[in-house]
Amino acid sequence: MRPPRIVPTHAEGRLSDARRLAHEGRHAEALAEYQWFHAHALEESPALHGVRLSYALGGWADLAAVYPPARAALDAQRERDTARLLACKSERGLFHDVVAIHRVLGEQWRTHALFADLARSDPELAMALAPIGLPAIVAAGDHALAHSLVPDAEGFIRRSSRSLITGFAGRRRRFTRAPRIAAYIHNYAADVRHMLAVLEGVGQHLEAARLRRLAADLVHATTIRRAVRAALQPGARPWYERGRYYSGPQARRRKAPVSWRA
Repeated sequence: MRPPRIVPTHAEGRLSDARRLAHEGRHAEALAEYQWFHAHALEESPALHGVRLSYALGGWADLAAVYPPARAALDAQRERDTARLLACKSERGLFHDVVAIHRVLGEQWRTHALFADLARSDPELAMALAPIGLPAIVAAGDHALAHSLVPDAEGFIRRSSRSLITGFAGRRRRFTRAPRIAAYIHNYAADVRHMLAVLEGVGQHLEAARLRRLAADLVHATTIRRAVRAALQPGARPWYERGRYYSGPQARRRKAPVSWRA
């Protein structure tokens, strides 16, 4: 039985158009499409949250590398979001936006600085948002700050595993693309690896080894558990490389570098 045909949304079509326009050298038009997608995609479908902060921002950053107005626009978007964030810290979604822009521009040090300031001014909020900033804090080597923001490493991993299992349970009832399965595994493994790096950074090596085993054992599906174990190994490759996957009617999908059946 053939799987049902996946019809792209209007927003996905515009993201595909942005990539096509950038490839054709129509940079100003591509920038307009990326800006529209960033501003309006979630109005059409909240499910595009991950695409908006990964593929779409990644494409915008690629455009920025060859078209200075795109870089200026991305910097301006970050400054507006940061100003709104500092003025109204209850808008937690802005943390995701700001951190994602830092990431695609290779400026994770800004995320570390943001969380260091927040830990001093509003420790409770910093702890609530710690999973968003954890990769950048770990990359900065500030394991003491990371450990202070996420003191319950086992609880963090157990919550992450429940999110992974819930995500799979919700998709067993309908067709889904294999790359999306790999993305779930990759994201879970990345969260766990960051937490293990924190523990190792503060000298808790035995606890890190125990939680590495626990992170896989918490996943009961055999195939998924094997994939998680593989993804938790040092030096494991990411499940995708920029440019490998596209959305929209002209999408051309290729095999992911790492299969979820690892």
